Amino acid sequence: MTAGAGFVFSQDRTNGKNAVYAEGATRGPVYSINYDRIFRQGEKLAYSFRAGFSIYNNTVSFPVGINFITGLNEHHAEFSLTVIPYIDYDVHLVGSNNTESDKYIFVNPSIGYRYQKKQAGVFLKAAAGPSIFLDPPSNDFWNMDPKLCAFGSIGVGISF
Repeated sequence: MTAGAGFVFSQDRTNGKNAVYAEGATRGPVYSINYDRIFRQGEKLAYSFRAGFSIYNNTVSFPVGINFITGLNEHHAEFSLTVIPYIDYDVHLVGSNNTESDKYIFVNPSIGYRYQKKQAGVFLKAAAGPSIFLDPPSNDFWNMDPKLCAFGSIGVGISF
């Protein structure tokens, strides 16, 4: 079937909407394993969500976010907002079964680059932006003193 026979080729993705990737970052968790899914494909903008996890030393985190992706080919600009609940826990092994934990939240709006083909293949992304660090006190969650810093991240994986 050719385009000359009255058929039109669509720009929609038939596969390659899903990605699994490892990401390293300068703020929040040192690394995370993530799943990304393109849930809406428009003519000029695609939307995806991400969900991940990280376990490192005495920390656990769960990055979640939404991405706005431009471009129809494999090279894309990406605008994203990621929220990372981050738990740092300390287990007291001597004379007690207590575990103390401290909870943080990182809010990372970013701009970056994404390499993702319409079909399955290599998935790459890099992003930079401000990171808003929130450290709520344990007795009053909404009384947070935000701190602003810069962050960057790099991700590598596969799309399918």
